[in-house]
Amino acid sequence: MAAKLLIPLDGSEGSKRAVEYVAQTFGQTPGVEVKLLHILAGTPPAFWDDGHILDDQERQARQNLIDDWQNEKEKKWQALFAQARDRLVQGGMTPEAISTKFMPKYFEVAEDILREADTEGYSTIVMGRRGLTGAQKVLLGSVSSKVVHRAKGIAVIIVD
Repeated sequence: MAAKLLIPLDGSEGSKRAVEYVAQTFGQTPGVEVKLLHILAGTPPAFWDDGHILDDQERQARQNLIDDWQNEKEKKWQALFAQARDRLVQGGMTPEAISTKFMPKYFEVAEDILREADTEGYSTIVMGRRGLTGAQKVLLGSVSSKVVHRAKGIAVIIVD
């Protein structure tokens, strides 16, 4: 059975360290698959359900708006994905073993990460810490902390 690793990327140094950890630790391991995931946050109000039933033309117009927004956001993050992919390949992984996914934020980032891992059958989530201080963690919460505390039946590796 192949190991499936999910690496959420947010552009932070912590997420870069997570990629580095996977490259060094699993790069030479046969059968390891990696998915690089970025949650697209900040959904514009135009995407929100405004409480009325859309006709076909309105539905298509909203979908076009959503597609344009998502494509624009994805362009911004392509370089990050390319850097992560390159590092994993340098570490010994085959390009075919690495996939990428952009996902609009549906709930909260931690919940979206856990749902993706569960739905797609990932055995391990590898994340970096963003470096919040103790007070910031209490006030703001931490995505990595939430993932660790809410994960059920999946390993979570936090790279410091």
